[in-house]
Amino acid sequence: MTAAVFPPHIRTTDQALDFLPEWAEAFGGVLRDGLDVEEDLDANEQVLFVDVSEFHIDFTHAGTVLTVALSFDRKMEADFYKFDLRRASGKLLWREDNHEGHEHEHGGPYHLHIGPEDDHRVPAGAR
Repeated sequence: MTAAVFPPHIRTTDQALDFLPEWAEAFGGVLRDGLDVEEDLDANEQVLFVDVSEFHIDFTHAGTVLTVALSFDRKMEADFYKFDLRRASGKLLWREDNHEGHEHEHGGPYHLHIGPEDDHRVPAGAR
């Protein structure tokens, strides 16, 4: 199952990768590290999937860090993502995930982890 993770005006994988740092700054964060990106290409050298390894957005004014990782296709839909918000001390506030492994518990791959324990999961629709 895939999910839309980019605004409608983002139509290419290059635009999506350019958008991520702008997105961090738009809501008051500072991108701590660069983007580590791997692209899977088809026989015609067209992008099939883009995998973005974990990167961190610091919110020093709030004492929090958002860790993000995602994999998306050329339609700008993600088959995997993780948005993990923690206090600077490492204490989990919440994490929203889309990945395989908990579908039987939550009716699909989308779920939330509600802190402070990492293993407290609820369906994403239960926000």
